[in-house]
Amino acid sequence: MRDKRRARKAKQARRDVRRAARRARKNAAEPTLMDILRRAVAREHPLHLLSIASLFINVGKPDPHGRERYLDDVLTSWIGARDPAVTAVLAVLAELLVDEPAAQLRCREEVAARNHVLPQWITDLPEAEAYRAVRRRHVLADADELVLGVRLGRHEMTVAVFIDHLGCSSVVDGGAVPKPIDDVLARVAESSTDTEVVEMSLADARAWIEDAFTKPAFAPETDSWPLYRALVQWLVARLPEGGECRPGVDWSAIEELCDRFFSTESASPFTERSHRELLLELLETGSGDPLRWSAARVHQTIGGAFYDGNIPLAVALDAPDLLRAFIPYAHAQSGIRDELTARTLAAIDDLRLSYKEEVLEEAAHWGYLDVG
Repeated sequence: MRDKRRARKAKQARRDVRRAARRARKNAAEPTLMDILRRAVAREHPLHLLSIASLFINVGKPDPHGRERYLDDVLTSWIGARDPAVTAVLAVLAELLVDEPAAQLRCREEVAARNHVLPQWITDLPEAEAYRAVRRRHVLADADELVLGVRLGRHEMTVAVFIDHLGCSSVVDGGAVPKPIDDVLARVAESSTDTEVVEMSLADARAWIEDAFTKPAFAPETDSWPLYRALVQWLVARLPEGGECRPGVDWSAIEELCDRFFSTESASPFTERSHRELLLELLETGSGDPLRWSAARVHQTIGGAFYDGNIPLAVALDAPDLLRAFIPYAHAQSGIRDELTARTLAAIDDLRLSYKEEVLEEAAHWGYLDVG
């Protein structure tokens, strides 16, 4: 028995040695943060190091709910390392920290105190410029993607900012690729359908993005956005001022649209004056564009019913049917193809019963069932 026990222990020991060896090989193969920095500095295109610096800023920004000077801690940890790759990162941070003058000065002083030679593109960062702005949006208008072409010395990159109109028109994502904007737009055009591309001025692009940054963001943060947030903010601050923000809702035009719709045969079942009030409320949802309705907007509009008694209950229950009559009319005005309209109508059909059940539950809860 003892011999068998010793044999089992020896076998287990050999397994442990093999596992330890595998872990050691795996750990040796995994690059350290310094390895990643050195590789980014060695890469020909600036975007690799720019995104790393942008990420450092994102995680080091003062947190109103936690440590107030976490950015100082991040800089202190880097300043203690005398590696040329760290010097390059500090030089990039000194440029990107546009709204942190004390941290920016600290980085610049540290870089000046070192004798490391920086890549030429870092020296040229103050001369970086955007030269083209394009707005891409799906025809159903749930979101806008603003695309900027940027020159960094002899390098080019394309930066994109995603503005979600179903979420208060706030910035929910962004990114960058190390390619010229013409190449990027040509590539995405190959796989994009039902997408409109509109040239816009650089000043307007700045106004749109800065306005979107002020809006509350309810969507969860994407994995990629922390890599590029600070880079986008730095670039936008370099764009010309004086542009116009996204146009607001033209309520006089919407009321005229409602008048025209209620004069059609499609609107004949909806005879109450409150039906017009209901439609106006429905048109306030999502992107605010009365002529463009996606399935996602429908889900946002009637997917979570709320009833407060301002509109007669019998009329409020007609919301899915009213939308089902209005949306084909609206899409005909804006030239939306039938297949997209069919998808939107299918979403209404899926939600129709649950919407009415939820409205009745709300009405019962708040004592509105006797309100006609």
